[in-house]
Amino acid sequence: MTSLGGDGPVRTSTAGGSQVPPSPYFVSPAEFQRVRMHAGGTAGICWITLDRPERLNAFDWRMLVELRAALWEATYDDGIRVVVITGAGRGFSAGRDINDLRWQRGLPGNSYRSFVRTNHSTFDDIETIEKPVIAAVNGPCAGGGVELAVSCDFRIAAQEATFSLPEINIGVIPASGACSRMSRLIGVERLKEMVMTGRQYTAAQAGAMGLVSEVVPGAELVATVEALAADLMTGAPRAIGLAKHVINMCEGVDPHTGRDIERLGQSWLAQSDDSWEGLSAFLDKRSPDFRG
Repeated sequence: MTSLGGDGPVRTSTAGGSQVPPSPYFVSPAEFQRVRMHAGGTAGICWITLDRPERLNAFDWRMLVELRAALWEATYDDGIRVVVITGAGRGFSAGRDINDLRWQRGLPGNSYRSFVRTNHSTFDDIETIEKPVIAAVNGPCAGGGVELAVSCDFRIAAQEATFSLPEINIGVIPASGACSRMSRLIGVERLKEMVMTGRQYTAAQAGAMGLVSEVVPGAELVATVEALAADLMTGAPRAIGLAKHVINMCEGVDPHTGRDIERLGQSWLAQSDDSWEGLSAFLDKRSPDFRG
């Protein structure tokens, strides 16, 4: 397996710090046809690029399988600290490939639900991987592409990006995370507007409603994303990962349970080597050397 976390490609193994992910479930990166994994300009950043530009990066079954495989590669590679997802060519993603949608409509209800669960599992992996994930939205982002983006921790958009949930126009709803994730980002009323009208929104409008955190000129997108990634890599890796996990869990529980979750997470981190290193570095007035 190739690691993208260091100065160049290296082999990883269970003996070398990074672990080999369970391979029977996923296609090898060497076999990827719809997705590319490549190192960023700074060590520790892994870019995952959706690579079907001729279809505006619409995802079919193969792309979903490869995307999930790429996420697992990133999970098990300790050299990767931040994951960035973007699209090849002029767009981020048009969502589900219409040809796949036609095929899905012929499935019995139980088979259809099982198939769609694979979408959910892929986006759930993005949300739950204990590393920050940034969506670099470089152009049109529609349907499932929006749902992919909102499963990421951060969204930065190029000025030319657009956002829409047009499923209502073909008689269905966005059902891979829009209805369940987006209300906490943009509010229920705005979400209903997006879903029930199918309108297209500019990047500026998406920023105003809270769907993206920053809008920048297209030429500055990569640099802006990598600057955020660099900031995210200054903290202790395990603390960053657990912070993400605890915050996600606390969103779905009452405040009392949330504080229980915070205490459990903190009790583990407080005993870690990185916690002692951070405290020592603070007292010594030096930069910490976190090892993860």
